[in-house]
Amino acid sequence: MTKKHLPLLLILILCTPIYSQDQGVAPILENLKTKWKSVYDYSCQMQSLNRLGQEVDKKKLDFSFQRPHKVRMEVLDGPKKGSVIVRTAEEKIRAKKGGILGVVAVTLDENDERVTNLRGRKFYEADWGSVIAEWLIAAKNGWAMERLPDENYNNQPCHVLLAHWKDPRSSITEDKIWVNQDHLIVRRQQFEGQTLVNEVIWWNIQVNPKLDPGLFDL
Repeated sequence: MTKKHLPLLLILILCTPIYSQDQGVAPILENLKTKWKSVYDYSCQMQSLNRLGQEVDKKKLDFSFQRPHKVRMEVLDGPKKGSVIVRTAEEKIRAKKGGILGVVAVTLDENDERVTNLRGRKFYEADWGSVIAEWLIAAKNGWAMERLPDENYNNQPCHVLLAHWKDPRSSITEDKIWVNQDHLIVRRQQFEGQTLVNEVIWWNIQVNPKLDPGLFDL
């Protein structure tokens, strides 16, 4: 299934009952699913860290999302600082460089390495819907999950969930998320064995701010 069908995938997943071996996990996933149904658009800041072998990529980002799957990402700090990437209503990927060279926007293939992270993940898959869909698919497939002790993260009480990944297409072995009291994911970590290879942190979150659709044109 191609990523252009992701909104349909989300609809199907959101209509599927949640099952988990750990009964402490299911209600939290159910709350995530219910919350996501109520989100039309949102904006936030993000910090991402990706590791591939000895190479590490760390960025601070401004991120906006609007249904069905329009995305805008601006690099605030780190490699490619000042660059802006959007996924338009027509599912086109448009990008421009930061600085004085960033006058003209160009259209890129979604698999172009300039608009994927170090590990090849497409930039627009950083939205919560994509993350939630991955967790709901994992639960549907019966992958082992557990609820860990609650933690305070960024001065927020959070539920913490751990999933043991069994996707033959991925080298990820464990996936960990922090879910705040508003049923939003505020942190995600993914591991290969004991090595942290992916981390995303979300803050300054504004849900349903009625973003201007023009924000997603470039």
